[in-house]
Amino acid sequence: MNTKKSLITLLACVGALVVLTACSDSKITRTNFNYIDMGMHFSEVKNMIGEPTWCDNFERPNECRWGTEEKHIYVIFAARRVVDKRSKGID
Repeated sequence: MNTKKSLITLLACVGALVVLTACSDSKITRTNFNYIDMGMHFSEVKNMIGEPTWCDNFERPNECRWGTEEKHIYVIFAARRVVDKRSKGID
């Protein structure tokens, strides 16, 4: 019984750590947002700021968001190239 409780506690802690890490992503900054240029390839953006939190289609993305609803970088792609970018809550 104690092993089961310990496992549940450990999983809860790991889950909380994942959520906190996602919320405080240090790559979601105004500086990195400014480095994203029109025409930049999806892979270049991904190399700079990491895996996106959400994409409309991960295999052939047209829209992707890095970060949370409150703090994010949002990029629109055409043929895997940046055509527009927006941000919310970044300094």
